[in-house]
Amino acid sequence: MDLILRNAWVVDPVNRVSGLRDLAIEDGAVVEVGEGLPAKAVIEQDCRGKTVLPGVIDMHVHVTKGLGGHNGYRMIARTGVTTAVDFAGPIADICENLPQLGCGMNLACVDSLLPENAGHNPGPGEVSAFYDSTLEQGSLGAKILGGHFPLTPDASRLAIEAANQRHVMVAFHAGTTHHRSDIHGMREAIELAEGNRMLLAHINAYCRGKHYPYLEELQMAFAMLRENPNIISDSHLASMNGTVGYCAYGLPHDVITTNCLELFGRPATEQGLAEAILDGLVRVQAETGGENVLLEREEGHRYWREHGTQTMVSFPANIPAVGIACVLERFKLGGDFLIQMTSTDGGGIPRNNLIGRMLNLYHLGYLSLEEVVLKTAVNPAAAFGFTQKGHLGVGAHADITVLDKGRYQAVQSFARGKEIMRNGEITGSGGCLMVTECGADHARKQGLDYSIAQVAAGMLYRDMLH
Repeated sequence: MDLILRNAWVVDPVNRVSGLRDLAIEDGAVVEVGEGLPAKAVIEQDCRGKTVLPGVIDMHVHVTKGLGGHNGYRMIARTGVTTAVDFAGPIADICENLPQLGCGMNLACVDSLLPENAGHNPGPGEVSAFYDSTLEQGSLGAKILGGHFPLTPDASRLAIEAANQRHVMVAFHAGTTHHRSDIHGMREAIELAEGNRMLLAHINAYCRGKHYPYLEELQMAFAMLRENPNIISDSHLASMNGTVGYCAYGLPHDVITTNCLELFGRPATEQGLAEAILDGLVRVQAETGGENVLLEREEGHRYWREHGTQTMVSFPANIPAVGIACVLERFKLGGDFLIQMTSTDGGGIPRNNLIGRMLNLYHLGYLSLEEVVLKTAVNPAAAFGFTQKGHLGVGAHADITVLDKGRYQAVQSFARGKEIMRNGEITGSGGCLMVTECGADHARKQGLDYSIAQVAAGMLYRDMLH
């Protein structure tokens, strides 16, 4: 036995465990959970007063150069996350940097199908070639980054259909060249799926009150999800968003930046963005001491200008009440969650404390600990086909998050049986890439530690295979 965690309050809803237990780990896997296990481990740790959960999975982050940046690995790991899914890529960036920057975590990537790949309207051949290439390189599928860099509706539909034909992941940040990232864009995205399976990202971001009162938009969003069981989804709890601050020829490059300037009644121009930074509406993301932080007013404006406007910026675009409602809404009273997963959309974007935010709702009595685990471990593992994660049954990967509930935070975490974080300090290194069978050969040739995700057997496609 490599390690026994003793006297922990273990919460594992998959295996119906909620009580004081010892947890034994060997060769990166859980080998026994019980009371008073024999003292036969190399290392024993007393977890009295602590709560042990299946490792937290942040299923929507950004850790690549284009969105968020490489500091995101450390920023995620410090909060107790053991597995993260980058929701933009490129996958080549992940493969290159995971061994040096991964902090011991498990990482997966859903790679962006960007308009730069083939104009705004890639045809069937280009879409098929994209999937062949990105899956071979190790991604789990494609993300249509429609809010930021939209494709045409036809190209978006092709991307959804191609993923469904392959039974791989397809995620959609709603928005096309016809509709923006708002409640109308959400409706369009669901219509483009036409009954195909799809993960619709951050539902809360489409309910900002742009077209109707925000509560009315929220009711519309919930109704759409109830009526379309082919769609799975996530939400997050951050009020600040993350978007690209780069401007060219006097205009923002990113459509979300344009949307947000208009949302707050500002000119959708470089000068409008500059004024919004200077008057404190918009914050500028800056690198300092291995972390990304948000700078305000003159300090933020100076950093943005010094970097040729090539920084991320954040608007207070998300309504807190909407985020909370998205976490708590159910199909019916006491039933399953309508939005299956909660994420941060963080990483390099500084809003990573997923478990801390969820513990706030636990302490307020809105969620049980079992429900926190469902939203942050069980359901994300099911969505991506991480069959050996999301629970602490015998044979599961020993991905573990240790909580101090009184401090509203994770104080220790393990990935595949190895400690990766203790009291906010990173103790792990390297990382494991989660790939489909298509990407295993490439990962092997690159010398990467990897594990196979069974996306086709996951939540997205489960009932299609019978």
